[in-house]
Amino acid sequence: MYKCAKCGYTSAIKLGKCPNCWEFGSFVEDKQSSKPIKSKKKRIARWEVLDFDQNTIKDLYFPISERELMRILPQGIKKWGIYLLWWEPGIGKSTIILQLLDDILSNNKDLRIGYFSWEEHQAQISERLQRLNLENTKLGENLDIYYSSVLENVFTTAQAKTFDIVIFDSIQTIYSELIDSPAGSVSQVKFVSEKISEFSKKNGVTSFVIGHITKWGEIAWPKYLEHIVDVVLYLEWDRFGQYRFLRAKKNRFWPADEVGIFEMTLFGLQPVYDMKQRILEGIKTSVPGSVLTVGIDSGRPVLVSLEVLLNKTNYKYPKRTAIGIDSSRLDLVVAILERYLNIKLGYFDIFVNIPGEFKFYDSGLDLALAAAIYGQYKNKILSSDTVWLGEIGLGWQVLSTKLHQKRKKEVTDFNVVDFSSIKNIVELPGIV
Repeated sequence: MYKCAKCGYTSAIKLGKCPNCWEFGSFVEDKQSSKPIKSKKKRIARWEVLDFDQNTIKDLYFPISERELMRILPQGIKKWGIYLLWWEPGIGKSTIILQLLDDILSNNKDLRIGYFSWEEHQAQISERLQRLNLENTKLGENLDIYYSSVLENVFTTAQAKTFDIVIFDSIQTIYSELIDSPAGSVSQVKFVSEKISEFSKKNGVTSFVIGHITKWGEIAWPKYLEHIVDVVLYLEWDRFGQYRFLRAKKNRFWPADEVGIFEMTLFGLQPVYDMKQRILEGIKTSVPGSVLTVGIDSGRPVLVSLEVLLNKTNYKYPKRTAIGIDSSRLDLVVAILERYLNIKLGYFDIFVNIPGEFKFYDSGLDLALAAAIYGQYKNKILSSDTVWLGEIGLGWQVLSTKLHQKRKKEVTDFNVVDFSSIKNIVELPGIV
């Protein structure tokens, strides 16, 4: 191996110009790294069956009490689990981590927690604790904050302090001195994630890892990082909205089909328990083309208002604009209505909107969409006490939706129109 005498860049061949610092004639042979590594013969021990007591399963979790967090983590936090939290900068990743730790300590008083950060100084984290009113709580007493980025130092400190929970903020800034590459490189992130997994499982330590994202909105660097952790959590938001949606992209301990809803306030991320009431207060169904329906967001049923506006087109090809739903479902429903109800929607621009910050891509909104379009076309107001649930097949029949009973359970105090009420779109009540 050859190393640049100025910046330390290494190469398998001797280069005339360093590609890192652009210095000429700076490469010298690094004899230490050139020595071949001799493999040691290891004796393979015989395998044996490990005993496992089913009664100890409950003891493997730190229970939590926050309802919105329990939607994603109903059993609590695994004592040796690795949790990866990621999304855009400034969304509240560090904030929700601190609030989750406070929730854990409210049910587990004697835990020791180590927070290792390189992106933020200890003073910044302490200020966040003050803003969240957590400084004088059990979390403020049990939380040790360190400004460090060397993996070996983190492990040494965590073992000496016997931490039960360790936070790595973030994995792209932590590096190992055993790898000759900068922090955040593919080799460093892969090696560091492997060692964190080994450390957590061997010592029974819960690890929370905060990660960066790429400009395409994906977890930065190797996909291997997602495979090695146990749970992948991410916060989603509308940059101009008030809500934060906590989802599990991967969960080895529970199905990843729920979402927790929070809103950012001056005192951190507060859970939203009354989302249904908030939506109902803002719904206006006293105009043609406005109906109620239930969408599924990561397995969670949400009552929403679906609005449609038809406007005479001034273009050769009419506009089809869909906000909050899948535009391909709009094209399909429009085609079915034109074919079986003999209405000429080609003369109109069609605008569909679901007020709020929800986005749905399931087919269970087809019937509501058809009712809203036809109600706007006929200039008729539909009942504000009716909820439309159903998928529409190409043969104009109304079908059951995915998680249909879960949707109906969300609107037990409404009149539900679905496949049990009507068989096809020609039987739309109150319109045709």
